[in-house]
Amino acid sequence: MRLDVDTKQRMKGAATFMLEFYKILMGTFLTVFVPHACADGRICSFSHNLYENHDSFHQVAVGTNAACFFAFLMMYVIEVRRENWCITYLDIDPSLPIENLDTEIERDAYKPYKRRMATLNQNYQNAVLTCSVAHCTNIGVSMIDIVRSWPGMPALAPLASYIILVSMKLYNSQSIASASLSKERAFSAYLSGPKTYNTIDADYKLRPEIELLETGTGEETKEDDQELVTSPEEDAELSIENVIIDEESNKV
Repeated sequence: MRLDVDTKQRMKGAATFMLEFYKILMGTFLTVFVPHACADGRICSFSHNLYENHDSFHQVAVGTNAACFFAFLMMYVIEVRRENWCITYLDIDPSLPIENLDTEIERDAYKPYKRRMATLNQNYQNAVLTCSVAHCTNIGVSMIDIVRSWPGMPALAPLASYIILVSMKLYNSQSIASASLSKERAFSAYLSGPKTYNTIDADYKLRPEIELLETGTGEETKEDDQELVTSPEEDAELSIENVIIDEESNKV
């Protein structure tokens, strides 16, 4: 079974989403996945960090982690919805210039697509900014909780790695959202590149004859064709006239 282009793009996006979702899960629950030192000097278990530690500030930190994770989850919902709309209604054509969509989407028939694309890009940027604030707050609260039970070097590498992973995701998302808004385009959040959707999807593109009518060329052609078309009565009269002319010429 051959897969169409839209299905392949969705499969690539789904694979990228699953990988990023795992990184965000680890990177937002810092106070759970980063090692803590327990009272007996050993490294605390995962279950201890998650729900067995009843320290009030630690519980606040876990709640902050959960709130940050929820903010990222909402951002992913908006991001996936935006990407799915782009895959459905837009396309990536390497044979066309990157700025092709800038002029193509200005046609009256595509104005609803332009408005929807702008709304999705704006919602995406708002979600990224919200997650940026949540991420910074989460780092501050989690750092305080981790330092209070600092185990030494075992906590340094995972702490730095998780923060960097989430920060890179936010940086890439902010770059895509800002570029899409400023240039009024749709940059993909999941396809490698990131790639730019530069044309209307073939399933929603106007038929060639409608495009001709929209530009006015088709109307002129139609008028010319109407001038050349004659009725059956006119054809009969023309034939009779030709016969009379031929008989007169023979007599002469």
